[in-house]
Amino acid sequence: MSRRLLMTARDAAATFNLIEIGHAILQRPNLELVIHAQRPALDYFRKAGLPVEPVELPSTAAREGPEARDLRAHARQLLERHRPNAVVCGLSTPFDGGIDEALLAETDVPSFVMQDFWGEANAHFGRYADCYLGLDEEAVRLTRERHGADGVAIGSPRHAVYGDLDLEGIRARTRTALDVSENTLVYGLFGQALHRIEGYRRTLRSWGRALSSLPAPRLAIYRKHPRESEADARATLDILAEAGLECVQTHDEPIEETLLACDVASSAFSLCNYDAAYLNYFAPRPLVTPISLMFDAEIVDYCRKNIRLDEFPFLRRRLALAIRSPEKLASTLAAAGEPETREAVWKAAKTMADPRGAADRALAAIESRMEAGPRPT
Repeated sequence: MSRRLLMTARDAAATFNLIEIGHAILQRPNLELVIHAQRPALDYFRKAGLPVEPVELPSTAAREGPEARDLRAHARQLLERHRPNAVVCGLSTPFDGGIDEALLAETDVPSFVMQDFWGEANAHFGRYADCYLGLDEEAVRLTRERHGADGVAIGSPRHAVYGDLDLEGIRARTRTALDVSENTLVYGLFGQALHRIEGYRRTLRSWGRALSSLPAPRLAIYRKHPRESEADARATLDILAEAGLECVQTHDEPIEETLLACDVASSAFSLCNYDAAYLNYFAPRPLVTPISLMFDAEIVDYCRKNIRLDEFPFLRRRLALAIRSPEKLASTLAAAGEPETREAVWKAAKTMADPRGAADRALAAIESRMEAGPRPT
């Protein structure tokens, strides 16, 4: 008997994992898949060739009110229309709710959330998922400790495909397109939708000043986050220019291509650091040194309140460097491009869990829970 899975998503990070799970579902003759998504997830599902219907409703920071009611009503409509045997959701940022959180609140069938950050869960509308599909056992432990929610470690579905990429070929092609000479160090800045925080703008300014103080030849490139607007991108480039740094913006190519063009990849606390670590995991030689820019007090405070970055394995295991002081920014950026640092980060990445098979492990967990029957009310 065929079983139907209803998948939803809004944020990009979880979507990239759900895409791989979606492809695995479509290979199973005993499973059906329907997908509904808000932007930016909608666009990523379409690019991946998966059938998806749009959810034309905004997310909301409110737990009550018209926008919240509309989301929950839409979730009920989807459940009535598709009558799924289970729901598989993405994960919104912890300070608002979207179709994922609305569906969790309304469903009475087994529910799953694909985590993209260790221990993160969002019960914006009052209900957690039955099971969180975690990146590793550490993610499962943190989810249980913080939220009292159940989980299973499946690995990182989106990174399994890295094992099939021609990493050296992509690196050579993207650096040629950027006209990078052999001895030029490429420093990437990976943006985040944090322009409302003055500390983020200070971080950008400090990064620009520090990098502009380093000797040539070097090239700075900037990749905006999916949730950054074009105005945010222009503001970033303006801040860097005012700091004395000219920066080339990359656009629609996969983020892995931008990362592979870099010798050093910087962000406040973006998951691109985790992407870079898995590129190093599969690489036959050191490729890129990821850096977390964690020196501004306001950014550090934001992280402690919202995502507890200090607990995350990619920092604790030195898969990425963390800059804790603005005085050390220039020297750490310089050291990050040195062969010794790049090799140390590359070797650390080799200790990561193999992501291959993660999508199949997710389906095994989902099918097992479906066999257990309806969700308790």
